[in-house]
Amino acid sequence: MDDMTRDFYSRLEKEQTKALWQIIPAEKPGERREPQPQAKPYLWKWERIYPLLEEAVSVVKVDRASERRVLCLANPGLTRGTTHTLNGCLQILCPGESAPTHRHSVAAIRFIIKGNGACTIVDGEKIPMKEGDLILTPAMMWHDHSNETTGPVVWFDGLDSPFVELLNLSFFDSYPEEKQPITKPDAYTTEKLTMAGLRPPGIRPEANFGLPFIYRWEDTSQALTRMAALEGEGDPHDGVILDYINPITGGPTLPSLGCQIQLLRPGEETKVHRHTSSAVYHVFRGSGYSMVNDERIEWTQGDTFALPPWAWHRFGNPTSKEAILFSINDKPILEPHGLYREETKE
Repeated sequence: MDDMTRDFYSRLEKEQTKALWQIIPAEKPGERREPQPQAKPYLWKWERIYPLLEEAVSVVKVDRASERRVLCLANPGLTRGTTHTLNGCLQILCPGESAPTHRHSVAAIRFIIKGNGACTIVDGEKIPMKEGDLILTPAMMWHDHSNETTGPVVWFDGLDSPFVELLNLSFFDSYPEEKQPITKPDAYTTEKLTMAGLRPPGIRPEANFGLPFIYRWEDTSQALTRMAALEGEGDPHDGVILDYINPITGGPTLPSLGCQIQLLRPGEETKVHRHTSSAVYHVFRGSGYSMVNDERIEWTQGDTFALPPWAWHRFGNPTSKEAILFSINDKPILEPHGLYREETKE
């Protein structure tokens, strides 16, 4: 580099300016560049994480100081987050405990994995919790949790917090009092929107921001079973898989977070594919494995694992019983901007 060029780059630096040709390497004819995600495929074993969750009960009390008793699943390739856009967490609420009311710009889902009878209150609406239920907490809606049963209740929390924090748009409000009042009948929104394809008029505007909706496991399970029984049904890459949809728009579960339930039949092995969306899977029932790039991840009930974007993967269920996976993904963020892409290979 001669003195004139060196002087040019020095003056660029003083003006907080960079030359594009210094940032992007020179192209080669026919070259293809692909995403290089920092997130890694990773498995969190239930048998190791759940004892820590139980131990957390004696370490921290659920109150204004701690807000929630939650263990976040931190991807070893990232400074924070389960993937670069998603957080997967496990939360436990013991008998007699009540988590205080707050709200935030982060959207959240609760997939109940252990225990029945606790409830969450979202926007003045009490929603009961049962194993396998999916409950939505859209962004900026007041919410709290209570457990009036005799046993602990555990659920998988899915949040878009890494994405919201990347945008520097993370808001958090604590409710002025300990608990918000209940102003609506139990599961009001769900009952209003699941009436044989009928709905009251005038509720469309709120759909874009998400709804305090509950997808009951008995309905989800029946749909999975019906699909699995139909010859030829199912996706070659994911087995029998269903999207949890917005009941008004038919679109994704939440504007920045999609949810799916997936069934692998006994002995089923799927084909290989990859996509630009990332995902976090929780094993609700059964056991099996996932091949992610060249890594084999053996999972069983209660385990959780992260799938980075643009990673070749497939699923297998070598057992004689069905395997069921619940998952969250960031596909709703990508699709509106033309950034979702998928590839397959034999």
